[in-house]
Amino acid sequence: MVLPTVLFVCSGNACASPMAETYLNTIAGGALRAFSAGIEPARRVDGRTLRALAAAGLPADGLAPKALEVFAMPQAPAPDVLVVLSAAILGRTEPLWQRPPRRLSWFLPEPRADAGPGEFARLLEAVIGRIDRALEDGTFGFARALRRAV
Repeated sequence: MVLPTVLFVCSGNACASPMAETYLNTIAGGALRAFSAGIEPARRVDGRTLRALAAAGLPADGLAPKALEVFAMPQAPAPDVLVVLSAAILGRTEPLWQRPPRRLSWFLPEPRADAGPGEFARLLEAVIGRIDRALEDGTFGFARALRRAV
């Protein structure tokens, strides 16, 4: 069975997109696969992102920024849904997908460089809220299968 795949994309793959990947993988219980990538990947996931995930009881092991192009390679999992989390991506060239994914735009504010832990906690709350609503209202296009797992 091929699991539905969601790919979350932000500019650096260091804040919102790894949060979304982690949360959706955690609550889906193996009913789908979530990944994240960035247009210009950072060297590492922001430590404040990792701390916000840990404070919420979400696993952060193995998170690392990846380039969006990785997911256009033939051996990569093909996304069914591409969720763009940053307006900074607008106008950028995306990979040529063998099968174009359904595209959603959820522009979330990127934390400031000097942001404290509260701003990262609020970003995580926003990410969780968007994902929960998308599952509830069927935005992803496969919510029925997930409702049984969640």
